[in-house]
Amino acid sequence: MQIAPEITFEGSESSDAARSQILSEIERLETHHHRITGCRVKVIAPSHKHRHGVGFQVHIWLTMPPHENIVVNQSGTNDVRHEHAQVAIKDAFAALRRQVDSLAA
Repeated sequence: MQIAPEITFEGSESSDAARSQILSEIERLETHHHRITGCRVKVIAPSHKHRHGVGFQVHIWLTMPPHENIVVNQSGTNDVRHEHAQVAIKDAFAALRRQVDSLAA
């Protein structure tokens, strides 16, 4: 990757475990798709004021020529598994891999 990954957390403190998992997922993605030039990940904690789903949201912006920007927004759904950031991150990167694979085919 040409640009270092950018990882941000909103509504919660940065978690070393979540950050490590994100970097591992990015590394896994890079082993299969060498054209990735940049990646931004935002993990958003569920709001206690306005309940729009119960889980974490994960937004991923991936730059991979020739498609430029690939965006995955894993919203906080009513899936109780997404109450855990690690599960939401895993699901978001699985959706990203499917999208990247479909573009590469």
